[in-house]
Amino acid sequence: MPPKLRSSKGVAPSPSTGEGGESHTSKKNPAPATAPTAGSVTRSRARDTTERARASGGGTALDPKKRKRTEESAASSAAAAGPVPKKMTTAGSTTLASRPLPLRYPPYPTLPPGTRPTSRQYLDPVLDRKYLDSVLEWAKERRRIAKLSKKDIPTLRHSPMDPITADAVVTSQDKAMVLRVARSVVSVSSTMPDGGGLISRCTGVVIGWDGANKRAKILTAASVVCDFHGELHNPALKLSVSMPNKTTTEGRLLFYNVHYGIALLEVMGDYKLEVPSFGSGTNYGQVIFALGRGENMSLMVSHGTISWTDYPVLLRNHNMFLSCDIPEGGSGGPVVDHGGNMIGIAFVENPGPVFISIKTIMTCMEMWDQFSRVARPLLGMQLKSVELLDVSIQEELCRDYNITSGFIVSQVLVDSTAEKLGIRRGDVIDFQDIDCSTLSQLEDHLLSLGWGYLKGMHLTVDLKVEVHNLFDSYRESITFPVQFTDASKQETIKTVIPTATPGRDQVDW
Repeated sequence: MPPKLRSSKGVAPSPSTGEGGESHTSKKNPAPATAPTAGSVTRSRARDTTERARASGGGTALDPKKRKRTEESAASSAAAAGPVPKKMTTAGSTTLASRPLPLRYPPYPTLPPGTRPTSRQYLDPVLDRKYLDSVLEWAKERRRIAKLSKKDIPTLRHSPMDPITADAVVTSQDKAMVLRVARSVVSVSSTMPDGGGLISRCTGVVIGWDGANKRAKILTAASVVCDFHGELHNPALKLSVSMPNKTTTEGRLLFYNVHYGIALLEVMGDYKLEVPSFGSGTNYGQVIFALGRGENMSLMVSHGTISWTDYPVLLRNHNMFLSCDIPEGGSGGPVVDHGGNMIGIAFVENPGPVFISIKTIMTCMEMWDQFSRVARPLLGMQLKSVELLDVSIQEELCRDYNITSGFIVSQVLVDSTAEKLGIRRGDVIDFQDIDCSTLSQLEDHLLSLGWGYLKGMHLTVDLKVEVHNLFDSYRESITFPVQFTDASKQETIKTVIPTATPGRDQVDW
């Protein structure tokens, strides 16, 4: 038996050699005495793979057709796995010890021995000039090295990318929850066709994933595709969706509804997207986190609550309001509770950031899936909840009018059913057959009645309503026929506003 070969002292055996320094591919050739280069390691591993394939095949190489099928299968598996995340590379070095030393700043120039500066000038004017020149050269070299040494990696940043996000997400539990939800948060932008400029940029969230067909549904703000009245920014606009792994793909608009402020897109790609968990409901005062994507896809988060208030906003009775500002570019982003469950999405509107509940959104999605339309109710009134009034006003209503619940009419549409029935601004209405105390609950119930409209069962739904006329001090029960519309665009709103003298003025919103 020939003697076993040993590697040189202090040098590790080659990765391509077996026990005792023998090569896997040839027992006659001894291992090199020095560490192999990156190229030799690659060739050796290739030979090792070939030999193992031959061994498994009974001493013969794989059939070319089988090898091709194997390679195609491996390529397909790699594509299905999605883009490869960033990995730390050796950048030309094979070990940590072989890394070059970091650049070091030169020492500060010193005066020759036996000299020192006086209070105003140096003893020798010539020496003074040379010394100052050396100081300037020293400063120039420091700036050069500082520029070369500057690297934008997360571990060398001394301040957070967004101070608001840093203040909003503090505890380890909240950070873990936000990072889990962030896997479903994307950035959506619309641009003019043929390489035109940016139209709008919003945040979106994955709400559906079809793994078999590699398709995902993205929920975002309608403002990315249309204006306030529901007109498309451009019929041929281009939609781009940036994924959490920073890959960008083209989006296709499925539908949008400007009244609810939502839009649904579809994207396709060989990567798996995660759908967040959905909450069961929303409550005033509930602690929330609003997530968004910045211009460079950075994660941005705001922390606040669902405000105990409501504002009359263009007959959008479903809107709730947040106590915190939405991150820049975060319109259309998810709003989650403390457990990471998505309870709605946020929008930037006046007079403040608004929020629409996930229950309303999912009803719209289900209607569109079945009928390619969304039937929303038309009350013709802007309402305010008695429950959210100031406590002193609640006391006055209870004491003087025996009113403890219901909804205050703050605006009435001109020529609407409500106006024709005699309902006026300042009245309090109470829906007899509906158990609800907030506007979001009322909107969800009325929206659910739209299923019958879509199925062709009815055009209107009659509701029993009690109207409290505070001006004339009486109340009356009436039948209120609720109408529906499946239009995606916003109709022109004309309301009656108070005037100094009796009469009515029409205002186009």
